[in-house]
Amino acid sequence: MCRLLFLFAMVTNISFAQLDNTDGEGLRDKPPPFTTEQNKTIFENSIKLCKSNCVHDFGIELGQANGVKAYSNCQSQCINPMFSFLNLSTGEVTVHVQNPKNDNLHYIGLINQCVEYARRWWMINKNITFGSIDSAHEIIYLTEGKNIRTNQNFPLSRSINGTAKSPPKIGDLVVYYPDRNNPLWHYGHVAVVVDVNLEQGSVSLAEENYDNKKWQKTHQYARQISLFNINGHYTLIDIAPNSNKNSSGGEISGWIYPKDS
Repeated sequence: MCRLLFLFAMVTNISFAQLDNTDGEGLRDKPPPFTTEQNKTIFENSIKLCKSNCVHDFGIELGQANGVKAYSNCQSQCINPMFSFLNLSTGEVTVHVQNPKNDNLHYIGLINQCVEYARRWWMINKNITFGSIDSAHEIIYLTEGKNIRTNQNFPLSRSINGTAKSPPKIGDLVVYYPDRNNPLWHYGHVAVVVDVNLEQGSVSLAEENYDNKKWQKTHQYARQISLFNINGHYTLIDIAPNSNKNSSGGEISGWIYPKDS
């Protein structure tokens, strides 16, 4: 496997990330970030897309898992510059245009986006969060998380898709690579594992802003993807179990979780 990865890197001119607490190998280095001008253009265009060609109207509830509701983002490229915060005393989630500067309100993220849902699920169900990132695909490279109650940092581990020796578990975050040539995948994606069936080869995901459709199981999961065990190594593919096609799917980089979970 190491030699194959080396040859692949030589042929494709791709370099690989080397991170501690990693199960498997072959995680590609992060691509260069968008320039300030590119980000400005994308942002301006994305705001305009929040009221047109919606799969479901912005803010419509699509489903929920483990007490965490997911809402429509209208369509995948929409960006609405409003931010959610968790009240650590009451558990209430509130939305603000600007930082409320209240020590009891803990930042979650840009509303109705995949990163916001992943953070909110971790915060509500595990009392943990992860650091600031510009794009969803960067989550797989994070090395520390934080307990929102104690403010203590803890190490994060990751499993690399295709070479991992351990399968995803409930609560892990499945992370997708970005595709700079596809506007739908500029930033990658992240979803929460809410169920794993090793015998059937399926992983159930909870998420926001993947396709903005109603969840397949309203109070359980948004959709299911396929899991394979090949010679003791686990591979997730972004197609439904018992299917062989997903014309709008993405490439999964791996899954990330607290080191001792």
